[in-house]
Amino acid sequence: MNSLEKDLYGAAFRKWEISPSSKTHEYGPDGALRTFENDFGEGEYWSYFRGNLFAINSFNMRFKKDWVLRYRCTEHLCIGIYDEIDGVAQRQGAPLSVGAISVYLGGEGEEYEAHVSEGASAKGTSITFSPDYYRTYLQGRFGSMGDMRRAFLEADGRRDMPDLVNLLRKARSYQGTGIAAEPFYEGVIAEAVATVVQHSSLCPDKRGAERLSREDRRAIDYICGYIASNLEGDLSCSRLAEELYIGQTKLKALFKAATGMPPSCYVARERMEEASRLLVESDSTVAEIGRAVGYAKPGAFTEAFQRGKGCTPTQFRRQRWPNSSEQYAQGGTACRNSAL
Repeated sequence: MNSLEKDLYGAAFRKWEISPSSKTHEYGPDGALRTFENDFGEGEYWSYFRGNLFAINSFNMRFKKDWVLRYRCTEHLCIGIYDEIDGVAQRQGAPLSVGAISVYLGGEGEEYEAHVSEGASAKGTSITFSPDYYRTYLQGRFGSMGDMRRAFLEADGRRDMPDLVNLLRKARSYQGTGIAAEPFYEGVIAEAVATVVQHSSLCPDKRGAERLSREDRRAIDYICGYIASNLEGDLSCSRLAEELYIGQTKLKALFKAATGMPPSCYVARERMEEASRLLVESDSTVAEIGRAVGYAKPGAFTEAFQRGKGCTPTQFRRQRWPNSSEQYAQGGTACRNSAL
């Protein structure tokens, strides 16, 4: 591969008329944003390229019709997380599901295929690695590390790697630029690789995630999707168990095996991640955002957010938009527009 950007991405961008935009919106300013609005659908795709080694991507897309996405690719591997996914089915790999790690191994000259339904949506963050990174750079720097493609494939469909999920979301929201951006993104890549290797069979002292039956895997995929779609509602253990027609003991065991945490912790994490997104991407007040993620009282939301993120919602918003006024810190369209 001579150029990750040109050889893997360029033809796809041209094929689906995904064109460069002069803005980056809420994405990192050192990356490039592309947008599209055509017969396939509409959306945006942001990428940060580091030479021929890796790309960090964030996307938000809606599709208008049933079609089959086909693309012949060069060798690469891709790992990501979906915050929203509906109506998209890949030909290979674990079913795409909100909150689950998704891995795709592309072979030289192989065709990627996904079936897209009318009204489908996809929103998430991913990292693409070129062979120059995992075959040449890593092996040259650290010596023999074993089969990296196999190690990544072992992560496909897993939900017990919250550090990797948080890392991908952190990369998506990073706003640094210039001399600060390059080491940040390189650090994200190094930490992602370390996390995958640590949870793989390449580390003999670490066992993989407990094997789940197909029925249990379908149950956890369903309930995690239900949680993502109902963050404002009742997501107590009793309600989730009722939704799956199982007991609370079974529910807790299922979550522990699939995610490494109890359901209450998983729900809290997803609520705080959605709140973080809304604080940056929306004009809603802190109280409105709290209600959107299940907190009727602003004080309870602020306390939970500070416990999970280390700062209050208002402080978090100010950190992301340091030039915004006090009105925007509390929520306000006029200030939101001026910040952009």
